[in-house]
Amino acid sequence: MNDDLFIKRMPLVIKELIGREAAQNHRSVNQEAIALLEEALLHRVETRHAHRRSALATLASYAAESETPPPPRPQAPQQMAGGGG
Repeated sequence: MNDDLFIKRMPLVIKELIGREAAQNHRSVNQEAIALLEEALLHRVETRHAHRRSALATLASYAAESETPPPPRPQAPQQMAGGGG
């Protein structure tokens, strides 16, 4: 369903920039504003999902590391009994 959205008190510079983009893309100002909103929302959603995938991959990697036993620690050289002096 399509609905109307009115933006009040839009900064003039933003309105002018949207107008320029609209002219370059052969769209009305309204069509350009809708396109810009769609692009911004898609980018936001993709970024969230990418961040989530990255976080899940990091957690999975961490879980895999904790399942494998840690490598043995190198032992300090043992001192000889009755040491010299």
